[in-house]
Amino acid sequence: MSTKLFSLIVVPVVLGLAIAGCSSGTDTSQTETPTPTTSTTSDGVQRATITIDGGKYTPSVVTVERGKPVELSFVGGQELGCGGTVVFKSLNQSKDVASGKSVMFSFTPDEAGEIPFTCSMDMYDGKVVVK
Repeated sequence: MSTKLFSLIVVPVVLGLAIAGCSSGTDTSQTETPTPTTSTTSDGVQRATITIDGGKYTPSVVTVERGKPVELSFVGGQELGCGGTVVFKSLNQSKDVASGKSVMFSFTPDEAGEIPFTCSMDMYDGKVVVK
């Protein structure tokens, strides 16, 4: 009888707690809703600065408006690794950046969507979300 009670009560409770514990409610994925990270100047150019350091881009998602010029500055941090080369495959652009230096990518997106960017080995990734 005690085995049956254990199976009917204790096992479901323990499983329920285990499942609830696995969901902390904190989502750290890079698929979060992008927030505006550009500033538009009086000349109408949307600008953002992205830092490359420690195996990631910060911010990894930049939101812009289509039809307006964009200037993205990539700044090299202390730990660049393969991130020292920034690649926009869909724009056919690639540039090298050194620690403490920056490079600029300029383009005008003509349609809504996403423009991905990566390091030279496709290990670091980020994107420009065009609204």
